[in-house]
Amino acid sequence: MAKEIPKYDKIMKLSCCIITTNVKNRLILLDDTINSINNLINIFHEKILSIDVFNNIEEIADLNVFNKYYNDWNIYTKNKEPYGSMILNQQNVLNKSNNEIIFYSEDDIIINKIPQLDTIDKLFNYKLINGKFVGFISFNNHVWINFNENPKHIIDYINNPSNYILVNNDLFLIKNNVIKDKYYLNFPVSIFNKNIILFLHKYAMNNCKGLTIEAGLTKAWFDLGYNNDYEVLIYVKNKILDDINAGKKITVLDFYNYANIDFWNNNINLRHPSVVGRSNNVIF
Repeated sequence: MAKEIPKYDKIMKLSCCIITTNVKNRLILLDDTINSINNLINIFHEKILSIDVFNNIEEIADLNVFNKYYNDWNIYTKNKEPYGSMILNQQNVLNKSNNEIIFYSEDDIIINKIPQLDTIDKLFNYKLINGKFVGFISFNNHVWINFNENPKHIIDYINNPSNYILVNNDLFLIKNNVIKDKYYLNFPVSIFNKNIILFLHKYAMNNCKGLTIEAGLTKAWFDLGYNNDYEVLIYVKNKILDDINAGKKITVLDFYNYANIDFWNNNINLRHPSVVGRSNNVIF
């Protein structure tokens, strides 16, 4: 059985931070993302939207549109940079937050479930797992780079109930060296300690040139030894334990379907071209 943590009463403050652009064809995607969040119980102390402003393409949206439709959000803008602009946009939204713990999302995701605030508080403020705090929770069920491969060590790990932890009614896979790869920290949706991520950004900007944002932050995480004091989790649907206990063998590709988000990897309707002019903007 998955490890279970008892309940207790404590309230923390959590910021919701989303990054986007003013490219018109992203507005529908962004609207779907925000609506999916609004359809859930509101656990956020503040909601922040940071817009990467493109000026050199034809199909851009009037910035007043954002203020009109998202008037309960704190909205900030920054001009698109020729290099690393998405990374800088992530830094911008985090720096605008007043809280330490962040729920972060990009603008092309459907959020189906988020952990209870009490769950997040337990994980980030108490050493509940192997004597460590949690520093990062991914909603992306990435465990292996190739979807159609099923290495034995990965399959054995994700099919072992003892590698999961249940906090309140929220279920997580505990990541460790068995499933460590260069995308150990990953997006597009995650909950994390803001100060840690900003420090990782600073290190990666100087020491991880040429790496993508996820690979750069992962390298920084291990280079700086955060793995010694913090755990990394994947937030998964509770149904996975029922299926494992019923004898189903979960594959790498199956595992994406137990994510609590709809995104590129498990919903073909969310697969779309990259923003023009942004192909190199996720590289340190």
